[in-house]
Amino acid sequence: MKQDQKLAIIADDFTGAGDSGVHFSRLGKQIKLLLHFPSLHDEGLLEGNVSINSETRFLAPDAAAATVAHMIGICRQKGYERFYKKIDSTMRGNPGAEIEAALDATGKAAALICTAMPETGRTCREGTIYLSGVPLHETDIGKDPFHPLSTSNIASMLGEQSRLVTAGLTIADCEAGVDALVSFIKGHVKAGARLIIADAVNETHLATLARAAVQADCLPVGAGGFARALAACEGTPQSKSTRRQGAILDGPLLAIVASLAKPSLRQADAAEKLGDYQSIIVPPDAKPQDVAGLCRTQLEMKGGRSGDILLRMDNSSVAARVSKEEGARIAALVGQVALYLCKTQNFKTVFSTGGETAIAVASALGIDAIDLADELLPGVVLGACRSDKVDVTWFISKAGSFGDDAVLLDIQAQTRNPIRKAQ
Repeated sequence: MKQDQKLAIIADDFTGAGDSGVHFSRLGKQIKLLLHFPSLHDEGLLEGNVSINSETRFLAPDAAAATVAHMIGICRQKGYERFYKKIDSTMRGNPGAEIEAALDATGKAAALICTAMPETGRTCREGTIYLSGVPLHETDIGKDPFHPLSTSNIASMLGEQSRLVTAGLTIADCEAGVDALVSFIKGHVKAGARLIIADAVNETHLATLARAAVQADCLPVGAGGFARALAACEGTPQSKSTRRQGAILDGPLLAIVASLAKPSLRQADAAEKLGDYQSIIVPPDAKPQDVAGLCRTQLEMKGGRSGDILLRMDNSSVAARVSKEEGARIAALVGQVALYLCKTQNFKTVFSTGGETAIAVASALGIDAIDLADELLPGVVLGACRSDKVDVTWFISKAGSFGDDAVLLDIQAQTRNPIRKAQ
């Protein structure tokens, strides 16, 4: 696999496409995030290195597999031969079906899979995912309303959608060094394994796995942590970034939290109590035609001042389990509220948490692609954007299920104070 070949990252949702692609951008390989699958047919967008949202997380496994295979086929026709298959670090969506489809479409003998993101407390040991030392299915994330888990074992979860033979790489295997690891991988492939699941609990393990994936010519599969390690092992020199030393993100800021994940709810609560945000609360049963009136009423009640706004849902009447259709409807409603606010309040920077919400917001704002620029905090991705509908120039996204409680306060501070470029 030649590192000068064009790279295509295939992710099943919007935030995943961002938090994997941004690591390559930060190390000098410019990455354009394509929000929608139809963008593949736009000659002006499908060029250079790309991170593509396949929008397959909530599809049936067969449909997700067909979409991924079709996307990779189009990319290969356009000259892409390097691929990274981004999957969720908590195995939400259709990882088994999509990895199998990606293997067939790329012609790779095996996938090297690592879900670990040590910087966010997500590790893998003996083929099991842990979050801050607790098996994933026993945590709040394991009780996700869309993807509840009954196990934390990766092979078991992959086996729900794929019959390909699995094998494992232990921490001891990783610590034996790159050459030994490549030999272990080749041995598993020779024995018939096509899904090779790797343990990792720190960045050194990820770095070793990244170099081994390149040397063994595997399809690399994983979350943002593995993408970071792959980008670093290329040794690409730092190039001029979209953000410059000491730059200030343009304000005012619209921060959107519609995720039901507990970390996101805590982050919104902290911002409401401690941040200089004006809150707008939207009931989930609101009708699109009522959006303008809802916003005007709440803005007038709070003095109508312009400034940073925290847009959140009134979750008091939302069930713990929400159907995919209802989730999509609520996300679309949030997008319409965001569009109204951006048109009337002149927001320059938009932050959205949760993959489905973020893409609904970006779509409503008329954003087709984002030039990935930087990672403000682990998993919090900044990109430059353009739209014919609104004046938003920066879009920030974050998956809903992780992050420090102060993340919205930190982002607000970065729209008001000089930012030190992340190292």
